[in-house]
Amino acid sequence: MPKQIILVFDDNILKKYLQHYFKLHLRRKKPPIDSPLHPSINKWFVMKRPQMNDFKQKWKDFAVWVVDYYGYTNLQIDKCSITYKFYFPTKRKQDVDNRTPKFLNDGLVASGMLVEDDYTHVNPIILWGGYDKENSRMEVIIDY
Repeated sequence: MPKQIILVFDDNILKKYLQHYFKLHLRRKKPPIDSPLHPSINKWFVMKRPQMNDFKQKWKDFAVWVVDYYGYTNLQIDKCSITYKFYFPTKRKQDVDNRTPKFLNDGLVASGMLVEDDYTHVNPIILWGGYDKENSRMEVIIDY
């Protein structure tokens, strides 16, 4: 019987993560993540390499924390499909393919939830977009 896991990245989970983050980093004032929606490649593609690596690491750390929060660390899922559902806060046109979830996939692997994120382990990856003014969020649905 197939199994399914749903990870919800919303403002509530981001708030809990930031509380955790600022307990670890007492001197820091700026949040590492400003939205629970995976950033568009338009945002990070123009960064210089050191900034891009730092940005990628922040998202990877966020994903690892979320997986741990939901209790799915070290599941070692070998084969799965992943659907990323983006619920945007406005009806403004969004190119969902610009939300390629590279940093989240890396976090899912780093957490041990997935064995690897190459095509032999994760296939297909589906990107879906929608609108929810009251509760913008990203849902990561893993079928295995």
